[in-house]
Amino acid sequence: MSATKDIHAAPSALFTSKRKLFWLVAAAVLLLDQYSKLWLWRPPLSPDRPLDVIQGVLTLISHPGNVKGALGLGPALPIFYVVPAVIGLIVMVYFLLTTPAGNWLVALALGLLAGGDVGNLVDRLALRFVRDFIDLHWREVYHWYTFNVADAAICAGFAIIVLDVLFLSGRAERARRAEGALAGKAEKGPKEGGPA
Repeated sequence: MSATKDIHAAPSALFTSKRKLFWLVAAAVLLLDQYSKLWLWRPPLSPDRPLDVIQGVLTLISHPGNVKGALGLGPALPIFYVVPAVIGLIVMVYFLLTTPAGNWLVALALGLLAGGDVGNLVDRLALRFVRDFIDLHWREVYHWYTFNVADAAICAGFAIIVLDVLFLSGRAERARRAEGALAGKAEKGPKEGGPA
């Protein structure tokens, strides 16, 4: 089915069996994100924090909540992040519809992105901030920005798409071209006009 036909077939095209992976991954990320925030996030000065998961590497900390964007950037205005999140979901649905249904790697990446996007969007709409609680660090020397399951899923989704675009899709395209060239040579057959 062509990309144009896929778009015109929506919304039924979104729920074909070949796209189950997208919905399963998105739902799993959203549920895991929201459950982990309910279970693990703590406000500042919580008596049971910090909690070392891997000594010197991974710690669960208390956190006031992130009212800004990724990496603490941007203004402290929830609506400033809600609109791009909704636009991002629309773009993901577009890519879901225009990507061949059998491309499981892209479906996986889009599911991670959509689940993470909705997970943080729920926080911004319900609480006006995002609940972060995971502190990834190397002993006390280097600390990454505090994050959550939704953030991790979004990063993983982007990494898979970059991997697919830079390496896998290009390799598949080169293989298709090589097969086409071999098929073209085979169709031409031996040259005519040789000795009888």
